[in-house]
Amino acid sequence: MNYRYHLFLTVLLSLPLCLFAQRKWTLDECVQYAVENNINIQQREIDLKIQEIRLNTSKNAWLPDLGLLLAEQVSFGNYNLSTGVVKDQTEDESSDLSYTTGRITMTMPIYGGRRIRNTVEAETFSLNAATANLEKARKDIGIQIASYYLQCLYSKSMEDVARSQVEVSRKLVERATILVNDGKRPLSEKAEAEAQLSNDEYLLADAEGQSVLSCLSLSQLLNLPSVENFDVAELDSAFESEEFPHPDMMYDEVVETFPSIVAARSLIESGKARVKIAKSAFYPTVELVTYIGAFYVKMFNREFNPDLSNFNFFRNSMNEVVGLHMSVPIFNRFATRNNVNMAKLGVQNMQLSLDDARLTLRKEIQTAYYNAVVAKGKLDAALKSVQSSAISVGFEEERYDAGRSNIFDLQMAQQKHLQAQQNAVQTKYEYLIRKRILQFYYD
Repeated sequence: MNYRYHLFLTVLLSLPLCLFAQRKWTLDECVQYAVENNINIQQREIDLKIQEIRLNTSKNAWLPDLGLLLAEQVSFGNYNLSTGVVKDQTEDESSDLSYTTGRITMTMPIYGGRRIRNTVEAETFSLNAATANLEKARKDIGIQIASYYLQCLYSKSMEDVARSQVEVSRKLVERATILVNDGKRPLSEKAEAEAQLSNDEYLLADAEGQSVLSCLSLSQLLNLPSVENFDVAELDSAFESEEFPHPDMMYDEVVETFPSIVAARSLIESGKARVKIAKSAFYPTVELVTYIGAFYVKMFNREFNPDLSNFNFFRNSMNEVVGLHMSVPIFNRFATRNNVNMAKLGVQNMQLSLDDARLTLRKEIQTAYYNAVVAKGKLDAALKSVQSSAISVGFEEERYDAGRSNIFDLQMAQQKHLQAQQNAVQTKYEYLIRKRILQFYYD
């Protein structure tokens, strides 16, 4: 009974693993998994959280700064810490003492050349840039996953083509063997058919290896904990029939909202705010300062040890201060001027980065679009070649069976048909890759 229970429990626990291994991953699932587990994207998310903390810190700069000071000092010799008076050298009595003080201090900014407001503005735009960079990283990983995914499908299709060719070559060997045994064909044709079969089996083994390596590369890019039994699903026909507008129209539609452009534009606005921050150093700063404190003095060689339980002692030693501190910049060796100039140059550099990002985006969209157009033309031509080569193989098989051609002509026709099939598979997935990349720009 226990044996059956343990067997049932083992099968039940291993069932999810079996289902996971047998499931084929779709392209959207691969992209979603990569977005959630890619290390680069996780680092971008951390950068975003850091920027959020920086923005929160800049917003809280208006709040008061509250602190507690506790100090204990001991004075030996002629200087009296409590009074600041130097003892007369003719006196015999020592003025050694300890000085204990406690103070609660609060400072609050009143005016600083709008430095805090401009800092909040700069950090806000930096947060927008970090958000856009995270979205750009997600798009980049999506494009990369799509390329690897379709390469995996291409390798699997090439494996199917190679396997079909092996079956064709094997049937040709059987046909040649029958004809040779009947004395209708020389023995060399059988040997040639067997040699072709061996070559096709080698190509099949190579195609199987390439298929395994392609799926391995994709699974490693996904950072899967295990790459065993990983497989991908075919793309649906609705995806293949999707169309896109002209690249110039597409660029005009996405240029203002594309993540790389949004990030570059946000950095420019952040840079402008930092110019204002640098200029704030020209203005005076005003702070509200207030503190409340008490002190206690112990004379080592004098009778000055008041009763600490007496409330009047704390009341008499209590000190309350409220004031305004103003700091006026006069000359700091042109440091403020140079900081302003560097901030302005930084804005100019960011503007160039924005122009470069726009040019890069236009080039990428144009390249992706025309690569898709060229791939579609190649696919149409490859499909026609497959049809014509299949007809040629049928005619050649009839001629071979009728004895009007040799095995070399038949193999030549079959090789042309195989090459046409391979070209069709290659151009099909090349076209799908180009369209999928274009879709990432358009989404």
